[in-house]
Amino acid sequence: MNIQELNDLDINDVASWPALAKGILIAFLCILIAGAGYYALIADSIKKLDQTRKQEIELKSQFEIRAAQASSLNAYRQQMIQLEEMLKTQLKQLPDKAEVAGLLDDISYIATNNGLKLLRINWEPEIKKEFYTELPMRIDISGQYSQLGQFAADIAALPRIVLLGSFTVNKEAKENTTNDMTMSVQAKTYRIDPNQKQTNTKGTVKK
Repeated sequence: MNIQELNDLDINDVASWPALAKGILIAFLCILIAGAGYYALIADSIKKLDQTRKQEIELKSQFEIRAAQASSLNAYRQQMIQLEEMLKTQLKQLPDKAEVAGLLDDISYIATNNGLKLLRINWEPEIKKEFYTELPMRIDISGQYSQLGQFAADIAALPRIVLLGSFTVNKEAKENTTNDMTMSVQAKTYRIDPNQKQTNTKGTVKK
């Protein structure tokens, strides 16, 4: 069967086609039906299978993470206990209302003990925070550079938390032969009410 014979075939009279032509037509139709069935059924199933495999990989990854977390649970609990103890220690260093006034005396003593001249020390407006109150104070002192440095070190060594913030240092008038300097510094401490202390130090770790 040649090309000329294929061209002479009448599509409207398939019954009269030679057996070879009928076989070719049937094979072509089978391929079309198989292709359509693949895209209609099998391709969708393969797509769902790929999605299922991806979900399986994600679930395995999540399981491994959860398993690692579960194995470290006791270590996390110990860390939480240590952090709570550290928090309690820090909170104990925050002065209450009765201790705040004594801080001024402590700072004044440190200044005079280091040979400094205390020019001014007074509280600035309180700043309310969610769990504590910030208490800034302004300190103006005069003395030599080494004395100012020792003053800052002694403030840091106080049993109550006092932080030295922004400061300015100026040399005094040229006619001053002692090389004294003046320093104006803002110090901050923090106050927490007793009921807040109790609330914040309550254990939260379940054993």
